[in-house]
Order: sequence, then C-alpha cells, then structure tokens
Amino acid sequence: MADLPYSVDKRLIIVPVKLHSLSGVVRARFVLDTGASLTIVDHRIAETIGYSSANATSPSRVTSAAGKEEGFRIRVASFETLGKRLVDFEVACHSLLEQGVEGLIEMNFLEQFDFSIFPSKQVIRI
Repeated sequence: MADLPYSVDKRLIIVPVKLHSLSGVVRARFVLDTGASLTIVDHRIAETIGYSSANATSPSRVTSAAGKEEGFRIRVASFETLGKRLVDFEVACHSLLEQGVEGLIEMNFLEQFDFSIFPSKQVIRI
C-alpha cells in the first residue's frame, strides 16, 4: 500500500489523472466521488486525445439536481491515477467544465482496490 497526497478545492478531493488513447495522453484533475458508479470525463477533455461520440459504446445519462443530461460511454486505452493504471477502461463523457470539474473518479475505478482516505493528512492509502 502507498500513501498518496491529494489536494482539496472547495472541500472536494482532487487527484491528478492521465487518460491515454492511441493518439496521445491528457493530464487532468478529477474529483474523487464515491457516490456514483461510473467514472465521468468531460467530453472536451476526451476530445483532446481523439475520443468523441463516434467512439461511443453506448449512450449515457446522468441525473442530478440540475436535471438529466445525455452523454456517451467510451473505453479509453488506459486510465491512470493514485498510482494505479487500468487498461481498456470504461468512462462516461458528459459536460462538467461549466461546474469547474474535468472529471469524476467513481466506483468502477475505486472498487478495483482497497483504499482509505485520511482527511486530516490529505492522504489516500491505496
């Protein structure tokens, strides 16, 4: 197990992420969110490395206090964060940048590993 630091922005846990495609890599800052099932990437972040709705494996819909939003699901070549890398990883693409978020790390990533969050130290042990 490793202790990895995280930052806090408006009480949200922020961690660095790398998304890989066949055409490149993008670095982003995602919010750790244990309250949902599928990792979400802002569609514009995905587009910077060549992903679009043309790569969709299925539609995606998220419901929040703001209402329902349609998006799409893709499989990214790899997804790296917290010292871990998953290959051929499914994410949903939706609009998040307007909310000041590049992406959300959800349980489909986190359930692959045992982890603990230590808020007083701003450390995630994974």
